Amino acid sequence: MKRLIRLNVIKSFIIKEFRQILRDKKMKMVLFGSPVLMLLVFGYAANTDVVSIKMAVRDDCKNYESRRLIERFTSNGYFLYVADIDSHKDASLLLDQGDVDMVLHIPYNFSTFLKKGTTAQIQILVDGSDSARASVILSYVNAITLDYSAEFFKRNLRRLAYSMGSTYLRSGAIVVEERTLFNPELLSRNFFLPGVLGLLIALITIMMTSMAVVKERESGTIEQIIVSPVTPLEFVFGKTIPFAIIGFLDIIIISLIAIFWFKVPFNGNFILLLFCGLLYILCTLSVGLYISTISQTQQQAMLSTFLFFIPSIMLSGFIFPIYAMPLFFRIITLVNPMRYFMSAIRGIFLKGIGISFLWQSIIGLLVLSCFLFFLSVIRVSRRFE
Repeated sequence: MKRLIRLNVIKSFIIKEFRQILRDKKMKMVLFGSPVLMLLVFGYAANTDVVSIKMAVRDDCKNYESRRLIERFTSNGYFLYVADIDSHKDASLLLDQGDVDMVLHIPYNFSTFLKKGTTAQIQILVDGSDSARASVILSYVNAITLDYSAEFFKRNLRRLAYSMGSTYLRSGAIVVEERTLFNPELLSRNFFLPGVLGLLIALITIMMTSMAVVKERESGTIEQIIVSPVTPLEFVFGKTIPFAIIGFLDIIIISLIAIFWFKVPFNGNFILLLFCGLLYILCTLSVGLYISTISQTQQQAMLSTFLFFIPSIMLSGFIFPIYAMPLFFRIITLVNPMRYFMSAIRGIFLKGIGISFLWQSIIGLLVLSCFLFFLSVIRVSRRFE
């Protein structure tokens, strides 16, 4: 009975694949240079932090209190004071042209109502075409106005105490001590870059595996392999192990760049990261192998890769949170390997959690990797019949 696996045959396949990769400068650039380049692009360009908010001001009050409120906006480094306006028409024009992100309107009776102790209103006009940015801007505005109100109250309370000649006039206060865990600076880069690792590994392993097998078919060598004593398992291992090794190297390279260049905090276990990466690479290699069995040309393989890759990103939690998706799509994410790897890698990087918290993601990757590998081997075996 023919043996299913012969190590010397697999070794020959691996050597052949690496020789083809290393003698092709373009292939080496794709496998090692493009992940680094894409990580640098994501690291600098994929930034959702809301800063440099361009602000126009219509100050109808024009006194000490209104100027102090404006200083509160311009002194925190988030708002840029770019224009003074005199009418609602000017505000609409600047917002329509995109010259400003928000307009602060202080009415003429602002300080009067404030000193009387009644409600003093201001108007904020925000460009809501980017809803996420607009909501963050409004949260900044609320925090600034709340802090300004508290300061005004304390200042006038001290003034009242001094005029009454009393040192016993006190007011109650609630002090909030804020602590943000895992990402203290709330940098979007720290959230996105670990996820970029999952995207790049999937793209490289799926595309390269699928195209490498299809390339054998286009060149006519696949028929020679089929009629040779090579078994389907030997063919699968010989074709996938080189790209698995390259995927591991890319994980290490990308992780080191994220940690030491972009200063993304790494609080977990690197061995656990590599273990999750092993299961994830097995999933993506199996997907690439399956795509190769249904594609006749490299162009078909590339299109099929993107047909799988784009929905995987959308349903992985990389951009859109899974909990906000409709129930039907949340169920579909359960068969998406990228969903489990995203959860695992962000937990390892930022939270430093271990297997006791990641066991669901690990089991999901393990089940999917075994199922997808078995399915791809079955498809390849049919080619050998």
